[in-house]
Amino acid sequence: MRTPVTTGLIAATLIGALSLTACGGATVEDTGATATSVAPLDRAPRSTEASSEQSSEKEAEDADESAAASSSREPGPDRPAAPQPQDQGAREVDEVPAQEAARSPQDVDYLGALTDQDIDVAGVEDQLIGTATVVCNPEGTGIDQATVPAVAGQLVEQGRTDKSAEELTQLIVDNARQAYC
Repeated sequence: MRTPVTTGLIAATLIGALSLTACGGATVEDTGATATSVAPLDRAPRSTEASSEQSSEKEAEDADESAAASSSREPGPDRPAAPQPQDQGAREVDEVPAQEAARSPQDVDYLGALTDQDIDVAGVEDQLIGTATVVCNPEGTGIDQATVPAVAGQLVEQGRTDKSAEELTQLIVDNARQAYC
């Protein structure tokens, strides 16, 4: 036996579905009056006509500035035209190329001093350099007091040294001040 509520819901659903079906047809009609086309995408070098027109207008205003500006923009006998970027298909990469950041002499000295004190810095060089920056540029927020012990504790937990976290904290601070401050 069906309840009146269930019967009412079924009836409302059927009425809604039938009214939507009764509308039929598309709400947007394509009359075909407007032709649609897409311009071809050519990767040809730009013509220099527009830039030469701009240069002649600027020479009228200020000869010195336009001569310097046009010589830096346009290829000349001493300056070859820059190659245009080319679209390329996707290529499979067998392995990720190694990315090494350029290290300043201070970075090399700092990391070398830590390595000489039996601390394995391989793979965490950027974090240690960032920590040294915090040591030399305290902002008065206390971040310098929390960062160095946290990094030292991570190095100890990762097994990168046999020293205690307190010893390592002091070594990081001393070497950072010697190399950067």
